[in-house]
Amino acid sequence: MHWYYAAQGRQSAPLDEAELPELVRVGVIRPDTLVWHEGLDTWTPYFQVAGAAPPPMPTVASGPGNGACAECGRIFPMTELVALGPVTTCAACKPRHLQRLREGGHALLQMRYGGFWIRFVARIIDSVALSVVGWIIQIPVLFMIPTARMQNPADLTTRGLAVIGVLSLLNVVIALVYEVYFLTTRGATPGKMAFGLKVIRTDGDKISKGLAIGRYFAQWVSSMTLSIGYIMAGFDEEKRALHDRMCDTRVVFTS
Repeated sequence: MHWYYAAQGRQSAPLDEAELPELVRVGVIRPDTLVWHEGLDTWTPYFQVAGAAPPPMPTVASGPGNGACAECGRIFPMTELVALGPVTTCAACKPRHLQRLREGGHALLQMRYGGFWIRFVARIIDSVALSVVGWIIQIPVLFMIPTARMQNPADLTTRGLAVIGVLSLLNVVIALVYEVYFLTTRGATPGKMAFGLKVIRTDGDKISKGLAIGRYFAQWVSSMTLSIGYIMAGFDEEKRALHDRMCDTRVVFTS
């Protein structure tokens, strides 16, 4: 059975019965919130259909050490985080988190960041896939090069350099299309998907095409620093490489 609730004059997305108590817990559905499910004649205050007590107020998270905000992913001392049901948010993100739930969204899970080594292996998988695709496209191009009729060594050298330039540009285009397509449609490249990883923005949303393009070229910067930009992910609290910092992205586990 699916439930619906009304917030700000709009009907929420359908909710499973298991999701309803969580929304009550975080204060999205209050005792006077109008709800409806198949079988009810009309929209009814929640307390009339469930005998709901007033939901608990958000409380300051407790415990030693640091924790991550479920919305922005930044690290804070536990005493500076607010507990909203099973998740914690920073004070700045709490209104946005509650608004997301009021508009029919789902509570976010605590972010688990993908570390350096798992991302390194995922990158190897992507590199192998790109190599296979690249050769499939480049081999026909190589056979089209008319070298047999060229006798002048200077012409051969010039043509060879031109071919190298074209193939290099083709590799860049293939890699760019690969990265942008998978990040914007699947949230991750095949290598990352193999390990249950995805790339998100700081607010938890998927990245746009423009950001995916910028992130691809930002990875060049991570490479040009003798790969120190990549190694940074092994020491950062949020496992951010240099290109993640430049584009304000995170690599997280999907579950």
